[in-house]
Amino acid sequence: MAEDNQAPRPSIKFTRRNFLMAATASVGTLTVAGCGGSGDSAPPNATPGLAHASAHAQPTAGSLYSTGFDLTEYPISEAGVWFNTSQLWTKVQTANGLASGTNGAREVYDDSYAYLSGFGPDQQAEAVIYVDPNLTGDPHEILMLLRCADSARNTRCYECMFNYQGGMQIMRWNGPFGDFTELSTRGLNYFGRSLVTGDVVKAAVIGNTITAYINGVPMLEATDSRWTDGQPGMGFFKRTGGRNSDFAITSYTAARL
Repeated sequence: MAEDNQAPRPSIKFTRRNFLMAATASVGTLTVAGCGGSGDSAPPNATPGLAHASAHAQPTAGSLYSTGFDLTEYPISEAGVWFNTSQLWTKVQTANGLASGTNGAREVYDDSYAYLSGFGPDQQAEAVIYVDPNLTGDPHEILMLLRCADSARNTRCYECMFNYQGGMQIMRWNGPFGDFTELSTRGLNYFGRSLVTGDVVKAAVIGNTITAYINGVPMLEATDSRWTDGQPGMGFFKRTGGRNSDFAITSYTAARL
């Protein structure tokens, strides 16, 4: 879907995607680029989440990629391990030990994203949050992406969205620009407080089960069978207010499960 057809964004406290943009364009041919997670133990003050989340296997040795964003890059590359071949969505940047988005100049669904290569379909993506104490604007989101693939005008994946206010959603990007589906979920879609620097967000998919975590605690779970392959990644979104670096990540780890 072209940018000119985008409706105004919803404005709600915890999430941004309270409606599905209809799209008629076909998904087309997508590129699946062809590697890393911390343990799941929760800190003593972690907020309880899902009571019966799916068990997750330990990462397989040799299928791990971890970074602390030591380089200043636009777009992020890290010697060619990160991908974003889209002409419609925006790119991820790194500077001062942070990864952040570059969208927001236009009021459209042009989330910034990047994804890795070499992972099997069961995977997880994890990041440590940074929140600027002077953060302004709404909503500011960090996205852990799973089973991502793209082409010049299509991007598809599963997204676990973490809003700086503590809200969560699990989405499916269907391919065309602005075409996404909010998945039906089980668990809690609000963490109970705003996220702060040092909080850890994670998304995992095994089979058709997608789970979102905060600080090692499974919070939200969805079931979907649309995408069966693709790569882990990260993404960012904000509206026109505030700076992209106000809500960023200081490290990222993806692992095969």
